[in-house]
Amino acid sequence: MTTPNPALRREVIAIYKELLNLGKAYPLGYDYFRPRLHKAFASNASLTDEKDIRKGIERAEFVKKEIEAL
Repeated sequence: MTTPNPALRREVIAIYKELLNLGKAYPLGYDYFRPRLHKAFASNASLTDEKDIRKGIERAEFVKKEIEAL
């Protein structure tokens, strides 16, 4: 197993924190949002290919834009 790119790790953690913060204003509530966010990120924790990780970051950015639009 290769060691993950530290810059990618920082990006993933940053987007996770941003989404957590946005979840505080989520219409269904933070208690609804947080476990689902955690599950989504945990399901992708085993990704090691940089392309797959970048795809996940792009997906998270899309979700962030959608939440901001609410």
